[in-house]
Amino acid sequence: AQPPQSRKEDDVAVIVNPLKSVDSISSVELRKYFAGEKRSWHASLPVFLVVRAPEARERTILLSHVLRMTESEYKQYWVKKIYSGEVPREPLALFSNGMQIEAVRTEKGGIALVSTKDLRAGVKTLRIDGLLPGAPGYPLK
Repeated sequence: AQPPQSRKEDDVAVIVNPLKSVDSISSVELRKYFAGEKRSWHASLPVFLVVRAPEARERTILLSHVLRMTESEYKQYWVKKIYSGEVPREPLALFSNGMQIEAVRTEKGGIALVSTKDLRAGVKTLRIDGLLPGAPGYPLK
């Protein structure tokens, strides 16, 4: 039997503010952004991380596919980064993809993971390792 084909609607897109000049990033860069290791897009534009609240599928994908952490490891990781003074706060956690899209639309440095079925105009979808959601081998399913 053939394995079921991944449907584009099941993929999670990486979105950024449409004013960003970047169109594609590697999965390594994606991890560095969401781990707070890369904190600016360029000299004058800080990265503004937006994540879903715990239990949301996009957060599960972020933790399992991008950061390779459990929820408790993620919380401890950010507490440590904040207390060490490395970052001012943890990523903004929002309850819906609509809220994430609005935040990324508003914040020039915004980046978030959003289910492709919830994508709307006003944000740009990045290629990850050269692939868009729905492509064979796309890493965020």
